[in-house]
Amino acid sequence: MHVRQTLNPSRSGSRPSPVFLQVVDDTAMPRLAIPMDSHHSWPMRFLSVPAVHRTLWCAALAAAVTGCGKFGKSADLEFRSTTVVRTNVVQSVSSNGAINPTRLVQVGSQVSGTIVDLKVDFNSKVKEGDVVAKIDPASFERALARADADLAATKAQQSLATFNLKRAKDLFNSKLISETEYMQTDVAMQEADANVKMREAAVDSCRVDLQRTTIYAPINGIVIQRNIEIGQTVASSFSTPTLITIADDLTRMQIELAVSEADIGSVEVGQRVDFSVDAFPNRKFTGQVNQVRFAPTTNQNVVTYTTVVSVSNPDMHLRPGMTATASVVTSERTNVLSLPGAALRFTPPATGVKVLAAAGSGTNSATAGAAPNGPNGFPEPPWRTGGERRRPTDEERKKFVDSLNAEQREAYNKFTEQMRQRMAEGGGGGAGGGGGGGSGPRPARADGPTIRTVYVLEPQTGDDKAKPALRAVTVRLGVTDGSNYEVLSGIKEGDVVITGVKGGSIPEPGMTRSPLSGGGSPFGGGGRPPGR
Repeated sequence: MHVRQTLNPSRSGSRPSPVFLQVVDDTAMPRLAIPMDSHHSWPMRFLSVPAVHRTLWCAALAAAVTGCGKFGKSADLEFRSTTVVRTNVVQSVSSNGAINPTRLVQVGSQVSGTIVDLKVDFNSKVKEGDVVAKIDPASFERALARADADLAATKAQQSLATFNLKRAKDLFNSKLISETEYMQTDVAMQEADANVKMREAAVDSCRVDLQRTTIYAPINGIVIQRNIEIGQTVASSFSTPTLITIADDLTRMQIELAVSEADIGSVEVGQRVDFSVDAFPNRKFTGQVNQVRFAPTTNQNVVTYTTVVSVSNPDMHLRPGMTATASVVTSERTNVLSLPGAALRFTPPATGVKVLAAAGSGTNSATAGAAPNGPNGFPEPPWRTGGERRRPTDEERKKFVDSLNAEQREAYNKFTEQMRQRMAEGGGGGAGGGGGGGSGPRPARADGPTIRTVYVLEPQTGDDKAKPALRAVTVRLGVTDGSNYEVLSGIKEGDVVITGVKGGSIPEPGMTRSPLSGGGSPFGGGGRPPGR
């Protein structure tokens, strides 16, 4: 609904055109025109309007005033919450890979020729030594016969050389020939013996080539690929052509997973692997890590390591080449306290709520608009909240340290010392001084439990019941499955923790950040943006 000022066309030249205010309602209410000329006062002009229009105009004005009053009124906050329960938390590493047989043999031909017989087809089961194909042996049989003939001729020459040597020896003993002539005869005999051996080797070579025209299965298995047909010519001049591919026992398969360098540190031999394939989306298969290879594979600047998973396939449902979506179970906790990730990401709104410090933190003062949880075991300082990156004053830093409990203060001091060492080494990073930039490397997350802060709703007593009160509770977290986090200490089963604000009218600045992610130095300065 809005008010619009318009001019009414004059019907007589002696009187000026009156000005009208039109009250326009967008909900198809009749338009009300009130004359604004100088000959009538406002009450008279209003009374001159028909009664029906006056009633509609008053109702619309009352509704507008009421709506404005409601819009300006602050609504009470309602929080979403969850109860701490015991569940199973499974931490895993996800990856994809192809399913392949444990042993795959490509059967080829070492000789060239035409395929005259083919005894196997796709999915044919073969045993070691079975004939799978034959190549036309005619040319190889002729080559063998020629080699045999050359061998016979060489043996005849050997016999003649033997006779000549015997006769030369008798003549040499009778002093009828010289020693030179006798030695020449002896050398001719040795050459004849060598020629016989060469011809025998040639015969053996031809016989081997003839045997290679019959191709045998080298292993027990099943034929999964056939690349030849009867009558096809096979040429093996420079490389061995692949005729068929035989897979070993398909009841035992393997998956070659490409695990990223960020996750490979938690993958070990013997861990359980759960995976699925698109062919059976409702079935879960299991395997076991058999090998973690050290050789890296780089693809578009992404480094991965091949992890071999052994899989049992007794029903033969898994086929070579299928893509498996696998999860390597790196850690598993059974019947432990857990929290949802929303409870760790929750940040109290800046207004309308009273936040009480954690027990043992050294202060009982209320803190409105607490900062998002930090990445190193303590809440983010106020000079890092809301996108602000500035150098804190000494008073601000002292007040922040006093608000921490013992565990948070220890984590803060440890991190401050690490950042000072980085600054001394020229690594930047905005240490405890609050100045530095964010060009230095992000501090590595230490192994072991992670300290975070959650909020529980406190019952209000006395006069200050208007604002709900939340108490910050420090918890130590263990493994996570991405949705739930194992709780080691800080809360007990049955406690109710806050996960969000109902209605979505109150922004939650911490909802866009992972509860375990980094975000640069929380001590001031530029730092590195979260998630970078």
